[in-house]
Amino acid sequence: MLDWLIFVILGALILASYLDIKYKAIPSVALTGLLFIVAIMRIENLAFGVLAGLFAWAIKDLIYDYNGLDFGMADIKIMVMIGLFISTMYSFLIFIGIFSVFQFAYTLLWQWKFKEDHERPFVPCLLAVYVALMSVGVIA
Repeated sequence: MLDWLIFVILGALILASYLDIKYKAIPSVALTGLLFIVAIMRIENLAFGVLAGLFAWAIKDLIYDYNGLDFGMADIKIMVMIGLFISTMYSFLIFIGIFSVFQFAYTLLWQWKFKEDHERPFVPCLLAVYVALMSVGVIA
């Protein structure tokens, strides 16, 4: 059974995706507060949250080095929140795989739709990753 916190994060990701697409900005205070709440509620999964944060930081550096686009701090906070919902290393590897596939497909789709370099909102991709992880049972 899915608990209420998973649906609160789903709603927050939907709102953040809208804000990211429309305004290309997400209130940092809201995500930081939400991250703090999730960390308190899921303290037993703190190691996977830290790993997700390190993975997000590495992705941020790779994206910036590859094409100069910025992977913002909101994206890192969301990755840490998703990591806090993961409870096993096998689930974490599934998370990394799903994220990699979705990010690659999202980037190709974005470059196909917008030929020039526009700033890409990454939060909708993270929303799709979160929903996919919910669908396969990694987040529970």
